[in-house]
Amino acid sequence: MASRGISEAVVRKYQITTQNGKESILCFPFFNQDNELKFIKYRNLDYVKGQGAKEWCEANCMPILFGMDQCNLENKQLVITEGQIDSLSVAEAGIENAVSVPTGCNGFTWIPHCWDWLENFTSIIVFGDCENGKITLVDELLKRFPNKIKVVREQDYQGCKDANEILQKYGTDAICNAIHNAVAPPTKQIKRLADVE
Repeated sequence: MASRGISEAVVRKYQITTQNGKESILCFPFFNQDNELKFIKYRNLDYVKGQGAKEWCEANCMPILFGMDQCNLENKQLVITEGQIDSLSVAEAGIENAVSVPTGCNGFTWIPHCWDWLENFTSIIVFGDCENGKITLVDELLKRFPNKIKVVREQDYQGCKDANEILQKYGTDAICNAIHNAVAPPTKQIKRLADVE
């Protein structure tokens, strides 16, 4: 984790471990707001493309957001990333309430389990992966939470794919600036008056 810019303090705070007898298998425990373990995700650090799975989840668990137990509900801003290492990167930058989705950009089975908890937040900043000029997670979350969503601007990724790459290349200030500069996405059906001839 140190090679990804994540400090020992953050690793310990989020209780990141390895599988018994398998030092190359990272374990990410997902605790809910009551500090109950609900989900576990594994990541193979020795993964070689085409040889087995890079990531997988413990069977028969409840998908929830990673980092819920670390959130301060008095702070009404939540930051959602796609990957666990990305949310740890946001936490490394000193930003409160950094969480990540459990099963990637296309998995939204966590929403029913986290719906009531998400009502605690007036603003949700999406810090998904920036791929092909598009930020992941945004479209689906806009459908579910249209009044709460802000998005990290593409230019604040500075050519990077995600929060962890930003952290490694540009440091914690770049993470903070990206979150501070997040904006509400434009409504697709509305044209700005200034753009009308």
